[in-house]
Amino acid sequence: MTTPTSTPDDAATAEPTEQAATDVTVAVDGTEAGLRAVRWAAREAALRGVTLTVLHAAPYSIGSTGSLRAHADRILARAFTVAVRAEPGLHARTLLVEEDPRAALVDASRRTGLLVVGLAGREVPEDGLVGSLALDAAAAVDGPLVVVSHRMPSTGAVVAAVRDAVTDSPTILAAREAAQRYGATLEVVHATRSPHEGADTRDAIERLLQRWADRGATVPATVHVVRGHVVETLAARTREARLLVVGPPDRRRHLRGSVSRAAIRTAGCPVLVAAAPTHR
Repeated sequence: MTTPTSTPDDAATAEPTEQAATDVTVAVDGTEAGLRAVRWAAREAALRGVTLTVLHAAPYSIGSTGSLRAHADRILARAFTVAVRAEPGLHARTLLVEEDPRAALVDASRRTGLLVVGLAGREVPEDGLVGSLALDAAAAVDGPLVVVSHRMPSTGAVVAAVRDAVTDSPTILAAREAAQRYGATLEVVHATRSPHEGADTRDAIERLLQRWADRGATVPATVHVVRGHVVETLAARTREARLLVVGPPDRRRHLRGSVSRAAIRTAGCPVLVAAAPTHR
């Protein structure tokens, strides 16, 4: 069951509508980590010129018209207020679903242009569930996902972490589009332990960027090939970054130990996990 609303005040009269595939959806659960994600998502929706959907999964409210439903409504109302205060004039709505949170995130990822979730910082141990859901979502959702930690820089480069130019070209493209949206520079980072492999990868990435530039792309971009472990490299590179973009996790492996998971845990900025390419 879903209950969409345009504002917290007109929930009783709103008609169910299909969520737009271009909007931004942010999941909230009443924690500060979720509200940080709301602020980031509001700015992103405003930059994209799309609607922000504030989603709360509340299986605990099934069949309730009393205190449990009121609790869910309060969570949405507070998040809605945070969003419109962060971005006055933003078109936003709330959406209450009576699904398990993990299932709700997967379902939402299929109907939205971007899904945003909060990741609890170590300084807020009571928000641990949000961190767990964020990491689970990175492995399970079917679209682009941004995980927002406690740092939300409004300046800095967009950093793309790549393994090679071919398999990670969608990741580089997503990072280039974000940099263009923010008016930021793009840094493509490849960590390697082999100088020969690193040089080949740099050449391939630079050729890809040049092809885009020849087609009119105007984003300033640099390529950095770094000797060392990818996770340590990304942690250092993202201390001053606005956004880190990584490729989707390999669905054949558990997310535990993956670059995506490690990047989410250690990056000094929000992390965009790009959508997997669609094979037709």
